[in-house]
Amino acid sequence: MSLFQMKTKPHGIERGGEFLRENYICIGWPSIGDLTHATKDTIRERLAKVYKYEGQQLSTYLGFVNTFIRTMQKGDYVLISENEYVHLGIIGPYKYVKEFDNDTDGKCHQRDVNWLVTVQKSELNAEVQELLRNRGTVTQFKHPIAKAELDKLLNKKNKIQSSVSIPKEKLSKALDIVYKAMESENEELRLKAAAILLNYIK
Repeated sequence: MSLFQMKTKPHGIERGGEFLRENYICIGWPSIGDLTHATKDTIRERLAKVYKYEGQQLSTYLGFVNTFIRTMQKGDYVLISENEYVHLGIIGPYKYVKEFDNDTDGKCHQRDVNWLVTVQKSELNAEVQELLRNRGTVTQFKHPIAKAELDKLLNKKNKIQSSVSIPKEKLSKALDIVYKAMESENEELRLKAAAILLNYIK
């Protein structure tokens, strides 16, 4: 079992809120086809052919794509950052979504995610904060996963408890509003929305 950090702007499009709402993560690089059974050499060849990468640039982007496609495994953990908050989830297997294999969407290389908990960055230990500072599209935690102390984060997970019954449709609409607010350019609005979401998780 491994831990990874993911950036939320695949193909130059910010998708952090979408990742959380729709329970998935993805990388960019459309037009290189289904990579389900691709080897590292196959990925290298397709990146070079489609994007004309070479040298260090090819090595760098090959590393990102190969990590997402081949290094990540079902059951591994992923972290995505959102201002001062971090979301932790468990990933599913790689899947290729052909309808999004275009330059407009650019999100055909996906993995489903079961989001587990949201915490403040300040609650993470130094090693995990170092991982999050990495600028790469996707990066693997370089230490033994025990050093991440994920158990401490997961212990913060609580299911919502309420004596009030809220229709699922209304709850879903309310959460959509909160998620949209978290993508606002207004920092104060984003912070308020994040606080609401955290209270909901608790």
